[in-house]
Amino acid sequence: MKPEDLPQRLIKSLLPRTLRRKAYRLYKFHRADYLIVSYPKCGRTWLRVVLSYYYVERYGLASGSVLDFANLHYMNREIPRIFFTHDIPHTVIRPEEIGADKSAYNRRNVVFLTRDPRDVIVSMYFQQTRRDMNYRGSLSDFIFGEIGGLDTLIRYYNIWADSLAGIENKLLIKYENMRRDTGQVLATLLEFMGHIPDSAIVHNAVAASSFEQMKNMERNKGFDRSWLQAANVNDEESYKVRRGKVGGYVDYLDDAELERLNRTVSENLSPLFGY
Repeated sequence: MKPEDLPQRLIKSLLPRTLRRKAYRLYKFHRADYLIVSYPKCGRTWLRVVLSYYYVERYGLASGSVLDFANLHYMNREIPRIFFTHDIPHTVIRPEEIGADKSAYNRRNVVFLTRDPRDVIVSMYFQQTRRDMNYRGSLSDFIFGEIGGLDTLIRYYNIWADSLAGIENKLLIKYENMRRDTGQVLATLLEFMGHIPDSAIVHNAVAASSFEQMKNMERNKGFDRSWLQAANVNDEESYKVRRGKVGGYVDYLDDAELERLNRTVSENLSPLFGY
């Protein structure tokens, strides 16, 4: 047994099932070298995979290994322990239920990943209806609903816009910049985590983690994680890696819905993230 595994074994053996998830999260939060925070559907799976490809080639790890907290750290101690977190139970809360105190992050190494909230909320709808299967309403009802909808997302962004000022060691990554120049974003992230990037391996990792390559891996169960598999291989909207299109939300809404969506974002979202 690896020393880092002992607390997790104790959590599993001593705590009731209802408390384990929270206990695991707290353990990983405090043990991680870096925290990568994002609302769901902001591209963290892509970021996780491209980073995994880099580490796999750089340190000669097993093909298909996907970064999950400390699993790659166990294989090579030069790889940091990285905890990917959404910070909140996003799909089951109202905006006012999101806690505004993020001071627990102030002395941590934090990467905050953002994406245009209009793309995020549409992608969230397909996550809920095609993968999680826990929402049956229309896209418009989901976007403008009071639980887990656009208002929840905007409050999440606004709270973090205020909280980032108190975090000294932070890196802000935008999904749109990842689409524009994945290699540069990956290199910047590696440098933030104290690693000198190998440009050739960065290039290879970007090529291996293209959206088409990732969809093929997902379709053919090429990853070593069950959550990186399509819910229905014949339904493109059910893939974890779905479209990745910047501004793709316009393809799903009529003019009135788009006007309401754009107005809500324009009037209520913090300008920090540039959306």
